[in-house]
Amino acid sequence: MERPAVNPNTVQFGLFEVDLQTRELRKSGVKIKLHEQPFQVLTVLLERPGEIVTREELQARLWPADTFVDFDLSLNSAVKKLRQALGDESDNPRFVETLYRRGYRFIAPVSSPTTDSGNGAGLLPADSGRYSETEARSKTRLAFIGAGCLAVLLVALAFDVTPKSSPRITGFTQLTSGGKVHQVGALETDGRRLYFQAADKDRIALAEVSVSGGDSALIATPFPNTILGDIAPDGSSILISSFEATFQESPVWLLPLPAGSPRPLSMRDVHSPVWTPDGRRLLFANGSDLYEANPDGSDARKFATLGARIGEVRASPDGRKIRVTVGDMKTGFSEFWELNRDGGQAHPLLPNWSDSPHQCCGRWTPDGKYFLFTSFSEGRDSLWALPERRSLMQPKPKPVQLTNGPLDFWLPVPSKDGKRIFAMGGLPRSEVLQYDGRSFIPYLGGVSAADLSFSADGKRLAYVSVPEQTLWSSKIDGSDRIQLSDPNAMEAALPRWSPDGRQIVFMARTLNTDWRAYLVGANGRGLRELISGATAGFDPGWSPDGKSIVLAVGDLGATSNKISILDLETQKVSPVPGGENLFSPRWSPEGRYIAAITTDSQALMLFDRTSQQWTELVRMGIGFPSWSHDGQYLYFDSILTEDPAFLRVRISDHRLERMASLKVIHRLWGPNGEWSGLGPGDSLLVTRNISSPEIYALDWQP
Repeated sequence: MERPAVNPNTVQFGLFEVDLQTRELRKSGVKIKLHEQPFQVLTVLLERPGEIVTREELQARLWPADTFVDFDLSLNSAVKKLRQALGDESDNPRFVETLYRRGYRFIAPVSSPTTDSGNGAGLLPADSGRYSETEARSKTRLAFIGAGCLAVLLVALAFDVTPKSSPRITGFTQLTSGGKVHQVGALETDGRRLYFQAADKDRIALAEVSVSGGDSALIATPFPNTILGDIAPDGSSILISSFEATFQESPVWLLPLPAGSPRPLSMRDVHSPVWTPDGRRLLFANGSDLYEANPDGSDARKFATLGARIGEVRASPDGRKIRVTVGDMKTGFSEFWELNRDGGQAHPLLPNWSDSPHQCCGRWTPDGKYFLFTSFSEGRDSLWALPERRSLMQPKPKPVQLTNGPLDFWLPVPSKDGKRIFAMGGLPRSEVLQYDGRSFIPYLGGVSAADLSFSADGKRLAYVSVPEQTLWSSKIDGSDRIQLSDPNAMEAALPRWSPDGRQIVFMARTLNTDWRAYLVGANGRGLRELISGATAGFDPGWSPDGKSIVLAVGDLGATSNKISILDLETQKVSPVPGGENLFSPRWSPEGRYIAAITTDSQALMLFDRTSQQWTELVRMGIGFPSWSHDGQYLYFDSILTEDPAFLRVRISDHRLERMASLKVIHRLWGPNGEWSGLGPGDSLLVTRNISSPEIYALDWQP
């Protein structure tokens, strides 16, 4: 019999039909509107059904090599529109499956319609025989059993799919006051007390407060700056670490509660230590690796490796699952991954829930029914609750938003009875202070700002508004303001004026990228990325002649990071010899030197462009170096110490001089730490925190 002819230009799957010649998508014969890029994605996937099509392959097919576009964002948008047209869901796909950070796969059966189809029905052969009476009774019994099982299954299914009321916040109470809570937060509870990282002048201290609120008290630790870890399941102790330097792992100590002498555990160079729910093991991370160990830190064993740096680690109340945050330095994204207790079946928890995920701080409720977390979107940190899936019959749950302003809320911690959620909340506000030789006084007319920079002629000022992180310029008195960046598109930081006052270079991060360098005209026009395609660009600054820009290129703390110089005319990027593992570069006014800080923030270095050699000027906590206008001194502030101060070092003989104490100032901790700088006449400037975060108790109805 002759085989029916196949139409090579038409592809069918489910109720859909794709005509590749007319470029139409039809559902049950009705045309579905689909734009060109989503249709191209569908075409490529249908060419290789069941196979992985990488993001790079889709990028090459959809956009020519010389196209200037944010490929990740555009591809995510195209796939999202395709799913909308197909009525598909990213977390429960029928057609397009996402392979995390790899690509996509078309998973539905695909066929080509024939030009001549028949409607023949299959029949049993005439001599197939009849069932015996015994077989008939057996079939009848099986049918009744099957019907009973089906009835039970339908009842269970009806229970599982019955809509439940969404969890919601019913009220909240502020528990702390007086600016004691540090912006670099951590929060734990033993049921009676809340333990948190406190702002003790310029130090990160450990403190406690009652779950009912009231006065907080500092807890003594062996460290100048303390990072709070997990609390033991029985509330007998907490894990603490010392904050030594930026991007540095730390040893872990055990601090008995309510009192006792802390002792070190056999765990070094780790982060995010947590207990398993039964208290028999410790879990912790190092880079992209997950480990477990005995309660004293001994017998450590690696049991999982993920493809990106691991942030926080949490185990489910039943101990069967682990969820971690993973970060992408290229995009600045952070999201949750879930894996089994043995390290297997690692996968994204909320794939494609957000095109630009910024998720963190996840905690299960004590009954394991909800996973609470923080997500940043639309310029705000909000709390969310993800219901846990009760059975395979239930559709995969989606997160429910619990807070939506006016305050930001983050770091949710459920109470032991599950009736309240403790969290940090606030809205950052700052006040710029100027040192007048005796004390610090308000500057810039009360504008909430940070990261100030002054034009060479001293007539104009660039700054970043707080909390919007928008870049502005104005006259020195704050008048004639010009907005230079869009807060909906990027978060700006650390502007620097060109020597001729016509341009400003700064760094910014978007929802889809980590910090990169940008250039904009002083009139607000011509905004562009400084180095197209760079994974990261930190703290750019000008050469004295305005022809070059020095900056840290690459991920801070990674081997790719190095101080480099961009020639604006040729666009050539040249690494500075020996400039690895340094950041915050500053070109001296006469052009001979480049100053920078080591990535652990513990040394101020000086590069002599004549000798091509680096010299260590000062070894201590270093923050925000600035050249004096005559180039004779480097000013900086000592950070995270018991006696913070403004200092300067003379270049000629390396003589260190203390300028002013910062001990009594509660400074604002911004995206890049506690900013300080120089104003006109080398006056000292700092930002004070005037609306610090506090701890709140949120009543909620699960």
